[in-house]
Amino acid sequence: MRLADAAAAGLLAALGALTLLVFIPGTIDDPGMDDLSPAFAPQVAAALLTGLAVLLALGSAFRKPADDEQPLDRRHAGFVALVAAWLAAALLCTWLTGYLIGGAVSVAGAMLLMGIRRPVLIGAVACGSPLVLWAAFWQILTIPLP
Repeated sequence: MRLADAAAAGLLAALGALTLLVFIPGTIDDPGMDDLSPAFAPQVAAALLTGLAVLLALGSAFRKPADDEQPLDRRHAGFVALVAAWLAAALLCTWLTGYLIGGAVSVAGAMLLMGIRRPVLIGAVACGSPLVLWAAFWQILTIPLP
Protein backbone atom coordinates (compact mmCIF):
# COMPACT_ATOMS: atom_id res chain seq x y z
CA MET A 1 0.00 0.00 0.00
CA ARG A 2 2.98 2.33 0.36
CA LEU A 3 3.37 2.38 -3.40
CA ALA A 4 -0.36 3.02 -3.89
CA ASP A 5 -0.28 5.83 -1.31
CA ALA A 6 2.75 7.40 -2.99
CA ALA A 7 1.16 7.15 -6.45
CA ALA A 8 -2.13 8.61 -5.21
CA ALA A 9 -0.29 11.40 -3.40
CA GLY A 10 1.73 12.27 -6.48
CA LEU A 11 -1.36 12.33 -8.67
CA LEU A 12 -3.31 14.44 -6.18
CA ALA A 13 -0.43 16.88 -5.73
CA ALA A 14 -0.06 17.25 -9.50
CA LEU A 15 -3.81 17.81 -9.95
CA GLY A 16 -3.80 20.28 -7.05
CA ALA A 17 -0.96 22.27 -8.57
CA LEU A 18 -2.70 22.21 -11.96
CA THR A 19 -5.89 23.43 -10.31
CA LEU A 20 -4.10 26.25 -8.50
CA LEU A 21 -2.04 27.39 -11.47
CA VAL A 22 -4.32 26.73 -14.46
CA PHE A 23 -7.96 25.87 -13.73
CA ILE A 24 -8.84 28.43 -11.06
CA PRO A 25 -7.12 31.43 -12.73
CA GLY A 26 -8.49 30.41 -16.14
CA THR A 27 -12.11 29.87 -15.14
CA ILE A 28 -12.92 32.28 -12.30
CA ASP A 29 -13.10 35.95 -13.19
CA ASP A 30 -12.48 38.63 -10.59
CA PRO A 31 -15.38 41.12 -10.76
CA GLY A 32 -13.17 43.81 -9.20
CA MET A 33 -15.13 44.13 -5.96
CA ASP A 34 -13.46 45.24 -2.74
CA ASP A 35 -14.52 42.00 -1.01
CA LEU A 36 -12.88 38.63 -1.31
CA SER A 37 -12.37 37.34 -4.82
CA PRO A 38 -14.65 34.50 -5.96
CA ALA A 39 -11.45 32.50 -6.46
CA PHE A 40 -10.49 32.74 -2.78
CA ALA A 41 -12.39 29.72 -1.45
CA PRO A 42 -11.39 27.42 -4.34
CA GLN A 43 -7.76 28.50 -3.95
CA VAL A 44 -7.80 27.77 -0.22
CA ALA A 45 -9.42 24.37 -0.77
CA ALA A 46 -7.01 23.44 -3.56
CA ALA A 47 -4.00 24.58 -1.54
CA LEU A 48 -5.12 22.58 1.50
CA LEU A 49 -5.73 19.45 -0.56
CA THR A 50 -2.41 19.84 -2.34
CA GLY A 51 -0.67 20.23 1.01
CA LEU A 52 -2.40 17.12 2.36
CA ALA A 53 -1.28 15.21 -0.75
CA VAL A 54 2.31 16.27 -0.13
CA LEU A 55 2.01 15.14 3.50
CA LEU A 56 0.64 11.79 2.32
CA ALA A 57 3.60 11.42 -0.03
CA LEU A 58 6.07 12.22 2.74
CA GLY A 59 4.30 9.90 5.15
CA SER A 60 4.30 7.02 2.69
CA ALA A 61 7.96 7.60 1.83
CA PHE A 62 9.13 7.40 5.45
CA ARG A 63 6.69 4.79 6.72
CA LYS A 64 7.94 1.28 7.26
CA PRO A 65 5.85 -1.36 5.49
CA ALA A 66 3.61 -3.40 7.76
CA ASP A 67 3.92 -7.17 7.70
CA ASP A 68 0.19 -7.69 7.25
CA GLU A 69 -0.40 -5.03 4.58
CA GLN A 70 -3.13 -6.12 2.19
CA PRO A 71 -3.13 -5.08 -1.45
CA LEU A 72 -6.09 -3.20 -2.87
CA ASP A 73 -8.63 -5.83 -3.87
CA ARG A 74 -11.02 -5.65 -6.82
CA ARG A 75 -14.03 -4.56 -4.77
CA HIS A 76 -12.23 -1.58 -3.25
CA ALA A 77 -10.58 -0.64 -6.53
CA GLY A 78 -14.02 -0.71 -8.16
CA PHE A 79 -15.37 1.64 -5.49
CA VAL A 80 -12.47 4.03 -6.05
CA ALA A 81 -13.23 4.00 -9.78
CA LEU A 82 -16.94 4.59 -9.07
CA VAL A 83 -16.18 7.59 -6.84
CA ALA A 84 -13.81 9.01 -9.47
CA ALA A 85 -16.55 8.65 -12.10
CA TRP A 86 -19.04 10.34 -9.74
CA LEU A 87 -16.66 13.27 -9.19
CA ALA A 88 -16.12 13.69 -12.93
CA ALA A 89 -19.87 13.53 -13.57
CA ALA A 90 -20.58 16.02 -10.76
CA LEU A 91 -18.05 18.50 -12.14
CA LEU A 92 -19.41 18.10 -15.67
CA CYS A 93 -22.99 18.53 -14.48
CA THR A 94 -22.08 21.64 -12.49
CA TRP A 95 -20.20 23.09 -15.44
CA LEU A 96 -23.11 22.43 -17.83
CA THR A 97 -26.07 23.36 -15.62
CA GLY A 98 -24.69 25.75 -13.02
CA TYR A 99 -24.20 25.64 -9.30
CA LEU A 100 -27.74 24.98 -8.02
CA ILE A 101 -28.58 22.01 -10.25
CA GLY A 102 -25.05 20.64 -10.29
CA GLY A 103 -24.81 20.93 -6.51
CA ALA A 104 -28.09 19.09 -6.03
CA VAL A 105 -27.03 16.28 -8.37
CA SER A 106 -23.63 16.08 -6.65
CA VAL A 107 -25.12 15.83 -3.17
CA ALA A 108 -27.66 13.22 -4.30
CA GLY A 109 -24.88 11.14 -5.86
CA ALA A 110 -22.77 11.40 -2.71
CA MET A 111 -25.68 10.26 -0.57
CA LEU A 112 -26.29 7.30 -2.85
CA LEU A 113 -22.60 6.38 -2.64
CA MET A 114 -22.84 6.50 1.16
CA GLY A 115 -25.65 3.96 1.04
CA ILE A 116 -28.54 6.28 1.85
CA ARG A 117 -31.62 5.01 0.01
CA ARG A 118 -34.51 7.11 1.40
CA PRO A 119 -35.75 9.19 -1.56
CA VAL A 120 -37.43 11.91 0.52
CA LEU A 121 -34.27 12.48 2.58
CA ILE A 122 -32.06 12.48 -0.52
CA GLY A 123 -34.34 14.96 -2.29
CA ALA A 124 -34.59 17.28 0.71
CA VAL A 125 -30.86 17.38 1.43
CA ALA A 126 -29.85 17.50 -2.25
CA CYS A 127 -32.17 20.43 -2.97
CA GLY A 128 -31.76 22.21 0.35
CA SER A 129 -27.99 22.23 0.77
CA PRO A 130 -27.14 24.13 -2.46
CA LEU A 131 -29.87 26.66 -1.65
CA VAL A 132 -28.54 27.19 1.88
CA LEU A 133 -24.99 27.61 0.60
CA TRP A 134 -26.17 29.96 -2.15
CA ALA A 135 -28.04 32.07 0.40
CA ALA A 136 -25.05 32.14 2.75
CA PHE A 137 -22.53 33.10 0.07
CA TRP A 138 -24.60 35.34 -2.19
CA GLN A 139 -26.98 37.00 0.26
CA ILE A 140 -24.98 37.13 3.50
CA LEU A 141 -21.32 37.19 2.40
CA THR A 142 -22.05 38.86 -0.98
CA ILE A 143 -19.72 36.46 -2.77
CA PRO A 144 -21.18 35.45 -6.15
CA LEU A 145 -21.15 31.77 -6.97
CA PRO A 146 -20.42 30.60 -10.53
